[in-house]
Amino acid sequence: MEYVSTRGGSGAVDFEGALFSGYAPDGGLFMPWSIPLLDRATLQRWSRLSYPELVKELCSLFIAPELVPRSTLNGTSGDTGSSAIESVRGQQNMDIFVLLPKGLCTQIQELQMTTVIEDNVHVFAAHGNSDQIDELIKELFADVDFSRKYNLMSLNSVNWSRIMVQIAHHFYAYFQCAPSLDTTPLPVVEIVVPTGGGGNITAGCIAQKMGLPIQLVAVVNSNDIIHRAVQHGDFSASEHVKATLASAMDIQEPCNVERILWLLSGCDSHLTKTLMEQFTASKSLKLPEDLHRKLSETLRSSSASDEDIVRAMQRCWEENQCLLCPHTAVAAHYHYSQLDNCASSTPRCCLASASAAKFQDAVLRAGLVPQLPPEITALTVMETRSTALQRGEDWAQVLRDRIAAVVQRWEARRDGSAPVGVGGQVVT
Repeated sequence: MEYVSTRGGSGAVDFEGALFSGYAPDGGLFMPWSIPLLDRATLQRWSRLSYPELVKELCSLFIAPELVPRSTLNGTSGDTGSSAIESVRGQQNMDIFVLLPKGLCTQIQELQMTTVIEDNVHVFAAHGNSDQIDELIKELFADVDFSRKYNLMSLNSVNWSRIMVQIAHHFYAYFQCAPSLDTTPLPVVEIVVPTGGGGNITAGCIAQKMGLPIQLVAVVNSNDIIHRAVQHGDFSASEHVKATLASAMDIQEPCNVERILWLLSGCDSHLTKTLMEQFTASKSLKLPEDLHRKLSETLRSSSASDEDIVRAMQRCWEENQCLLCPHTAVAAHYHYSQLDNCASSTPRCCLASASAAKFQDAVLRAGLVPQLPPEITALTVMETRSTALQRGEDWAQVLRDRIAAVVQRWEARRDGSAPVGVGGQVVT
């Protein structure tokens, strides 16, 4: 399987090239040049697999099987930064650079990242929002010479491998919720996806393209650019990012919409490049009529206010004694609205995002009692370490200098002791 840029300006790469990268050199995002179409027999066979077996089968369609080793990690639930740190902390041949929006995620989320003090973990607290951090990452990867020299790769949903594994979520959810695979046509399952940067909903679109009979619903918070794009073809950023209880979804420039538009346009790289360059320049885009029609046929959408989130958390606890994180509650709000209106008898699955333990303020606002595991409580008395990225600073240069300094440290270590092998840098 070869991978191409959504903007068509870069040569095709293999899976390893897509994995050990971030943005493509032309500023686009890597996607497989073709999407495999699965038949009924394959879906029926996959429905009998365990989740790890399903992931392996799915990944083998996009990469050679021998490149998919599987190991069990004690990662965290929900957040890219802390999960990525857990996967590489203490490794000798890889350093990780994590950027968090200072004050715009919860204290526990920050502590999960800033209390890791291994030498190969570098946490930066940026005095800006998630969109501004994404622009910084895009700038680093746009510098192709720098990116290649220092072996940069991303671990957020910019990276194709993140999307690829998330496709399995949709297959697994379908097999768990479909009443039977012996009917013709196969039954439809509605999958409701809490949506910020758009990675998981993109994975759902690809699963659809592969033949999985799912109806996708992208549910956002008050930062509703994806909802407006689906409903009205208006892919335009609001003047300000709104701070909400579902903070990880406080995004006005969801990068993965580019992948969805590329898919729905028939993999038209020229059109995708034109549209995304227009959005980058003006932060405003009216989708072409035909493309908007295809988007609204592919996705349903909804938005949830903070009040909606709180009510969904309360209702889920009252009816199920299940404590939702505010991001998951965004999806649950849609479910309850459909349930109350008797809108559909289609089986429905809401994808969950994270542990409610990380969002004490939201839990308290819902009048509920936070459930804090001991490992979370322990974070509050641990040493922390991070580097501030202040407003007005050249954030990209700060990152370049730190990355170069890390490589110099590697080289000094290699010259003065045993070789440490080829290193890599991870930016998330």
